[in-house]
Amino acid sequence: MYGKLYTILAALFVAFALQPSSLRAQEAGLFSSPKGVGAVFRLPQNDNVFHSATFYVDVYGVITSRCSYPGYKLNLSRQYVFKRFQRDGYCMTLYSGPGISAGFVRDHDKRRGIDFSSLMSDNQGLMFALSGDAGCRFDFDGRVALDLSFTAEAGVHVRRNEREQNYPATYLSVYNNGLMQVLYPQLTILFNIK
Repeated sequence: MYGKLYTILAALFVAFALQPSSLRAQEAGLFSSPKGVGAVFRLPQNDNVFHSATFYVDVYGVITSRCSYPGYKLNLSRQYVFKRFQRDGYCMTLYSGPGISAGFVRDHDKRRGIDFSSLMSDNQGLMFALSGDAGCRFDFDGRVALDLSFTAEAGVHVRRNEREQNYPATYLSVYNNGLMQVLYPQLTILFNIK
């Protein structure tokens, strides 16, 4: 399991590092959240706009021992800086913006009342979503930055139908974790790699 994760992270790092210099990632860092852990790459800021790619291991269901292996998620976003505060060697930036997410994850599929069948099933499947991100970034001397953000995802989750075990069928539902986990903080430590 960890071999696949390291291979994917290494491939993402190489892909961003070998791009033309105008698109090369300026910062790379570590992503940590109750949602999961992973890596972040950021392109240089231009006209108060920057782009981010976040790949992380989704730990929903693993922490509660419902599942034995995690899911994977990729988020690409375009962030707009709307306020910047600067003092001696320190800068705080407020930003927000849209993005897209895709992954192979589990979802909390709760309908009316309590649905124990979906809570106890291993409903791993594909998810596709539009995302909205808002955050606050703290820069220290231009080499290290600390970023605190929150992300909401509105999308769909496609998986095998748990109720129809006798024949292959797919089930399409709203991706509930994208909205239920909006208040989970995301902490990223970024390092300047240029």
